[in-house]
Amino acid sequence: MTINLYRKINVKSPKVMTITLQKKYESSEIPQKGDFIKDSMFVDPDELEVIEVTKNGDTYSVHLRPLEISYATDEHNKNMVNAYKANGWTSDTY
Repeated sequence: MTINLYRKINVKSPKVMTITLQKKYESSEIPQKGDFIKDSMFVDPDELEVIEVTKNGDTYSVHLRPLEISYATDEHNKNMVNAYKANGWTSDTY
C-alpha cells in the first residue's frame, strides 16, 4: 500500500505562511491516529505524531502534527525545507 505522509509547518512571523511537506512510501503497516512515525529526518520520533488517517483505495493519507515556528527568515525556511528534501520529502513552497 502507498502511504503519503503530510506535515505542515506554520510560520507565525515575521511573514505568516504555511509550508506543506509530503513523503510517499510503500508499507504493509498502516499508521493509526496517535501513532508516532519514525523518519530519517528526526532523531526523536515523538516529533511526528499521526493526527489523521484517510484511505482512498490502496493509498493512505497520513497527516502529522503540524510544526509551529516564529521569527523564521526566508533563508531559515528554505534551509529547513532542504533538510526535509535531503530525507526524501517534497515541498509545495520551495
